[in-house]
Amino acid sequence: MAVHIRCLILWLLAWGNAALEQSYTEYATLLRAHLLNGLDPAVPPKSVRSVDYSRAGTDVRMEIRFFKVQGVSASQGQMRLKVWVRMTWSDLRLAWDSAAFGNVTQTFFRAVGSTDLEGTEIWVPDIQVYNSNEANQATLDGANPIVYSDGTVFWSRPGTLDTMCKFTGLVAFPFDRLKCAMEWGAWVLSDGFQGINLTNAGYVFLTTEDTSGSSYQEYGIRTVEVSYKQSFYDTFPDQPWTIVKYTIELHRATFYYGTLILFPTILITYLSFGVFFMSHEVGERLSFGITLLLVVEVMRTSVATFVPICGE
Repeated sequence: MAVHIRCLILWLLAWGNAALEQSYTEYATLLRAHLLNGLDPAVPPKSVRSVDYSRAGTDVRMEIRFFKVQGVSASQGQMRLKVWVRMTWSDLRLAWDSAAFGNVTQTFFRAVGSTDLEGTEIWVPDIQVYNSNEANQATLDGANPIVYSDGTVFWSRPGTLDTMCKFTGLVAFPFDRLKCAMEWGAWVLSDGFQGINLTNAGYVFLTTEDTSGSSYQEYGIRTVEVSYKQSFYDTFPDQPWTIVKYTIELHRATFYYGTLILFPTILITYLSFGVFFMSHEVGERLSFGITLLLVVEVMRTSVATFVPICGE
């Protein structure tokens, strides 16, 4: 009896891991052909929604994993971030019975973007950064979505976000804390076909990778605030459009500016009072004052090359 039970357990373990056997290739090929048969990637998916204004389409949950600050241009109003953009949604057209396909519980599809129907096999969200210099499809790398047997789709893309910013806080340079907002939303599909929600807080910082985070950089991310609102437009007065706003607060590496600007300025200021303690009979009094004046002028010219222009 114990032998039969042991054989049954081994058979169940082998059957449960069938998705990782060599037969996965054959079953996954049949599964992909089955799911793509008659599927139109331009049509929003079918799912179970809980909103009152629509039963069509699906709800997309998004999350941004911040990897590193690549660059900030305060004078041009630009911020460039290295991120992973992750989106999850449900598409019941892609659900299947795993027992009918060799216990395969996940498969992969090609996807470039919502506007590239030739390179995209399934429906992907129409979510863009409104205040970006370039479209997401141009700055985010291509990646294959993972589809699970219950119809859940997970799409993670690494890349960069080149954002146009309206910076605030420059008046406190070099101890300023700049803020830049990114607005995410749909361009074609309203919430009637594509709702936008957040995964947990909507963002996370990468700390497990050795190359993540800042190193010898002028700027780093201090805090991130996420909020969203719904807007209505005249063309679709009965359908809301969700806009997710990421407000990123940056902090500057102040040690460099402290040793290069603040400390020399304070030192020269104190030295300038030395003129008043010199006797008027000392001949070097005039040359000492002129030298300090020239040092201040040279220093001002040098500092002007990297101090941001601020109208605050």
